Amino acid sequence: MTDWPLWWASAATVLIFLLLLGVIWSLKRDKILEGAVDQHSWRDLRIWATLLILIQLLIYYLFS
Repeated sequence: MTDWPLWWASAATVLIFLLLLGVIWSLKRDKILEGAVDQHSWRDLRIWATLLILIQLLIYYLFS
């Protein structure tokens, strides 16, 4: 088994988070808010998911 440098794992983790962020923002706003009583922007789950991903990346940066 070959030894991979640790920075490959870090880069792969950040890339996965960024790809997930891209997938989240590719969803249509109408589809996300479908069935919601009010259409306020705070109900847009893309915003909350982005916030959580940014927090996760910050934690990953601080501890790596």
